[in-house]
Amino acid sequence: MKRLAFVGLLSVATIILAAFFPLFNAEACTRMFWNTNGQVMLVARNMDLDVDDQPIIYVFPKGISRDGGADVNPATWISQYGSVVVTHWGASTGSFEGINTAGLGFHALYLGPTQYENRDSRPGVLQGRYGEYLLDNAATVSDALQLMYQTQLVPQLASGKVMPQHFALEDASGDSAVIEFIGGQMNVYHGTGYTVLTNDPPFDQQISNLPRYQYFGGGLPLPGDIDPTSRFVRASAFLSTLKAAFSNPAIKTDAISALFTAIRSLMQPFGAVFFSGDTPVTGWPTLWTALSDLTNKAFYFTHNLARNNFWIDMRKLDFQEGAPIQSLKADRPDLAGEVSSLFTSPSPAIPSLLLSD
Repeated sequence: MKRLAFVGLLSVATIILAAFFPLFNAEACTRMFWNTNGQVMLVARNMDLDVDDQPIIYVFPKGISRDGGADVNPATWISQYGSVVVTHWGASTGSFEGINTAGLGFHALYLGPTQYENRDSRPGVLQGRYGEYLLDNAATVSDALQLMYQTQLVPQLASGKVMPQHFALEDASGDSAVIEFIGGQMNVYHGTGYTVLTNDPPFDQQISNLPRYQYFGGGLPLPGDIDPTSRFVRASAFLSTLKAAFSNPAIKTDAISALFTAIRSLMQPFGAVFFSGDTPVTGWPTLWTALSDLTNKAFYFTHNLARNNFWIDMRKLDFQEGAPIQSLKADRPDLAGEVSSLFTSPSPAIPSLLLSD
């Protein structure tokens, strides 16, 4: 029965993915990790898409048996940590965003030049399951990277095309990493300074571009368009000065509010166009924004179509082994304030791909 459910969900997700694969040159998403405010470790991301992904937030307890889903030599594991993840298209086969009970965060973003590794003998984890694999088994960035060396991300196809992605990790100690697959090799940028991620070009080129701008010693003013290179520059600049938010006693902002102002300034408006390619392209709009408090284990969310604004106190959720999987539709317009009591079980349309077959 589980096998039938798995096939059905995979087929639905493949059809939906295929519908927007041709639009991938519209490039999307921004991640900012604020690990220098002296108070809390906060990470925020914008999800930019050209189709409504109908996000559902799932609460997964520890102790769940899972497998990587690869056709040959799939990884198998029992989750050591509970997690809160955002899934796509209701019964989707994957998640691009999440935080676990140890304070590890995971994010997947589009990167056009991605070329994944050739399949080898390591245990495999399908691309859509990889974030949950890391959140299930790792407490820190270093733990997660060790798992990535020991296993292999197996890309998933939709209409014969692979979703090109790179990944960001951060933890409650302030550590961070960006992982990209370029030319069939896994490139890892590991350190507390790697706090921003957007899209094309690859990460090393984004870093080398920064010194051209005023915030980083150059002469150019901050670029204002929605191009991923421009967003990378602005996000890096705003993080470098964001701590000044605490210096104005007349406003008395908190760190969460301050980071929200920064990540929202990187949103892509509906209908906005970027001109970095040969032909102007309408960019993917920002559908939702998520912010994770890795220190206090809280998850904040706002959906631009539903116009909601809510948060989840993870300390009020049950992540113990044997606890039920729970879920909450993130695009409900009535969501406001702290909503941990609104999660329900059994979950609607539990994504079987995240469970063992």
